[in-house]
Amino acid sequence: MRTFIAIDILGVEKIVHYQNMILKQSESDKFSMRPIAKGNLHLTLKFLGEISDSEIKKIAENLRNLKFEPFEIRFTNAGCFPNLSNPRVIWLGLDKQSTDKLNILYDTITKLLDGINEFENKSQNNLSNKKTDFVPHLTIFRPKHQFNTLGSFNPNLLNVSHMEEVKHVKLKKSVLAPQGSIYSDLLTINAV
Repeated sequence: MRTFIAIDILGVEKIVHYQNMILKQSESDKFSMRPIAKGNLHLTLKFLGEISDSEIKKIAENLRNLKFEPFEIRFTNAGCFPNLSNPRVIWLGLDKQSTDKLNILYDTITKLLDGINEFENKSQNNLSNKKTDFVPHLTIFRPKHQFNTLGSFNPNLLNVSHMEEVKHVKLKKSVLAPQGSIYSDLLTINAV
């Protein structure tokens, strides 16, 4: 089963507001962009990929040992991966303090999962033994197809200021469907 660890976004109306602002700025390309649906907005902490049921049990068991206090994160900017001239993902980014807190949580989760040999081996094979840096962000658009510009969209003109309180971390399942991914919660870890 395809799985990941994430934080759900609760202030979805504010995020939809930013999506609408980007669509207005990108009038010529708005039909090339697919907004992430309100119910699917989340900040991915760790993508696990295709995991067997036995691995899911071990991962869930280890994640139950996750201890963290509630904390706030602040979205402060917007951007694209890999860049504006070749957008594959349009995202909202966070301030340094939020990024630092999320990196600590990411490192803690990574350590909790390090003891799962089957998962470790699969992750290493999937990533070709290449470690990638964790860059916390909230994906708000994905292109429907490849396109080479976002027209007049300038992420620096988007005045982003949104706070979220992180009280839960979730292990989620993703099912790919023609209308987009369908997510369901497998495990919720509450802050202490």
